Amino acid sequence: MAGNGFHQMRARILIIVLACSALLPQGACIMLPIPTPERKVLQGKPVAPEQLAFLSPGVTTGKQVVAHLGRPDVIWEEARVYGYNWVMRRGILFWAVGGGYSGAAGITEIPNQHVLLIQLDRQDRVRRFESVVRPPLKSYGDFIKEWVKDSGQTRAKS
Repeated sequence: MAGNGFHQMRARILIIVLACSALLPQGACIMLPIPTPERKVLQGKPVAPEQLAFLSPGVTTGKQVVAHLGRPDVIWEEARVYGYNWVMRRGILFWAVGGGYSGAAGITEIPNQHVLLIQLDRQDRVRRFESVVRPPLKSYGDFIKEWVKDSGQTRAKS
């Protein structure tokens, strides 16, 4: 059954590539995004939800976090935030450009940038943690700053 699905997807890709090739002499730029399940790791090491079961706010220490998850990819000391990053494929982008009798086509993977953020309190215990997807057009620094700012507002409301 799994092989049958592969052949169907392969046939669809071939049809798309042929259709794009037919349009190249017209002078065009074509981009066709195709969503895929997030199964392929493009970068980093994913952190699965079951790996977070040991995290308990007010109990788990920063040293325990590092012992379980390894050294963070990012440490923001001032805000006491650890960041663990990984990138998954969320889709494939078929593209083609051309004009006259020349052109080019290709396939590019569309990334989804995941971040596990863990904020520690002044006693080096987990205060808050969240696994999130970073928006593609937002810088990493701005994203973490907003996450920390939201954390402060949440705390003030409690």
